[in-house]
Amino acid sequence: MEETRKVRIIFTSDVHGNYFPFDFRHTRWGKGSLQRVYAFVAQECQRKPGSTILIDGGDMLQGEPTSYYFNFISKSSRHRVADFCNFIGYDVAVIGNHDLETGHEVFDRYVADCNFPVLGANAINIQTGEPYFRPYAMLYRSGVKIAVIGFITPAIPHWIPQTVWHDIRFEEITESARRWVKYVKEEENPDFIIGLLHSGLTDGIMTDEYKENATLDTAREVEGFDLILYGHDHASNIERVTNPVGKMVECINPGSYAHNVAEVNVEFTLDDDKHVVSHRLESKIHYIGTVRNQHSQTFRHHFFRDYQEVSKYAAEHLGHIHGDLRIVDAYFGSSAYIDLIQRLQLKVSGADISFAAPLFFNALIKAGDVKISDLFNIYRFEDKLYILQLTGREIKSYLEMSYGGWINQMTSEDDQLLQTCPMKNNPDRIGFKNFIFNFDSAAGIRYEVDVRRPEGERINIISMTDGKPFDMEHRYTCAMTAYRANGGGELLTKGAGIPKEELERRILLITQHDIRYYLMEYVREEQNIYPQPMNHWKFIPEPWIAKAKEREMALLFQHADEEAEDEANDR
Repeated sequence: MEETRKVRIIFTSDVHGNYFPFDFRHTRWGKGSLQRVYAFVAQECQRKPGSTILIDGGDMLQGEPTSYYFNFISKSSRHRVADFCNFIGYDVAVIGNHDLETGHEVFDRYVADCNFPVLGANAINIQTGEPYFRPYAMLYRSGVKIAVIGFITPAIPHWIPQTVWHDIRFEEITESARRWVKYVKEEENPDFIIGLLHSGLTDGIMTDEYKENATLDTAREVEGFDLILYGHDHASNIERVTNPVGKMVECINPGSYAHNVAEVNVEFTLDDDKHVVSHRLESKIHYIGTVRNQHSQTFRHHFFRDYQEVSKYAAEHLGHIHGDLRIVDAYFGSSAYIDLIQRLQLKVSGADISFAAPLFFNALIKAGDVKISDLFNIYRFEDKLYILQLTGREIKSYLEMSYGGWINQMTSEDDQLLQTCPMKNNPDRIGFKNFIFNFDSAAGIRYEVDVRRPEGERINIISMTDGKPFDMEHRYTCAMTAYRANGGGELLTKGAGIPKEELERRILLITQHDIRYYLMEYVREEQNIYPQPMNHWKFIPEPWIAKAKEREMALLFQHADEEAEDEANDR
């Protein structure tokens, strides 16, 4: 007689440092966290005993004071985030692009300390030609053989300098998936195959070599997956896609920061010989942002010393800031927020010109004492500072592309200045059409942006800020993030017209530490910070901009107090 076996799969992705249910950036209780993942999983296993598989979709190691502390500050011989994941009971994970961003010393230690395989079939060791991480894992539950094959977005070379992830190259996902599904079928003969992708559903960066977000393509084009679990784009979603042989494949993303978990219940039908002949699955996404039970307390007690260490680190007093820093001001002209970063980059690098962009949709750092945690609201990523050489003409073209993705061409004062659209995850709210972390402005030069002109003709560079002439043919030293210097946002490649392969030759210097580190040291050294806009650039005509700012501040930030923690899309 036929019989059925049940397996429950619980999936998280893009936790980004949210390990404890306390928001260290804003010093208040937060939503979600690994602690609440543990509380949910333990509660579900107690309430509905049975075979369970716990999976993570990558980007575990970056995003908050917690991850920064355990990656770079903690003196523990083991990576404590691996210990958190081991305690919760993860069975398998995939490596994420932000995990790699931490560098070999950090991510290699994390992978070694995890008691479960961390996958990456398409991340190839250049020395051996084999996957740098394990390509797949075999899990056995209720007499069923389950294969999990992991893939990471191949767009990493577009964002992260090779010095960070040296000895690795990245293959396009769909082609790698075809090869590994075939291999796993032939070598392991599994009953069920899960594709575990740190790659968004669709769109993103596309080049001749790779596609950043390849989940939809993989589901449509690769035969053999019974389920695809994916992350990277932070968009909670359940998508049903027809594969090449007409089979419906479910693609599931729980979203980010452990606010949700995805649960997939699979019922397998076995024949008299105990062979799986069919399966049926049901999936849903659970909000766990406020889960609290005895299991939550167990996690808290077990890692209370780690929590205290992070709390002490995040609360360290650095200095005093005399004046508010508001990110929203950066969308409408020279601002105290961006110009603080610009001044710092110019000081640290000694460069002629600095480029910087907002890294949060909306945040407010109020005047007062400055703690380490506050600097995570000013600067989001662990980017090192790069100094490249660009001609004046390339600088202008770079800025033309930046503002081209930021503003509209206006024909009257009633036209909209900023490029906006309904938010993908919340259509009732208005957000930016393009990624804000590509809204670069420049310091070291004086310039105007004429909103009446079409893209490519808006930027008028008046002079260097010291009054010296700006020369289109002169080569200037330019400070920017590692992300930008490596081609991120394509402002250097498509904008300035510099071939990707030439970027490395343009690099003159790379700082030893990340930009946030220098920001911390700057505040420690100065003690008192007086943030002021440099007023070195502006949109014109100014009367049009004044009216547009009033209208569009209300459109975008009418709930600014509640939305201060809103963040830009991932990169």
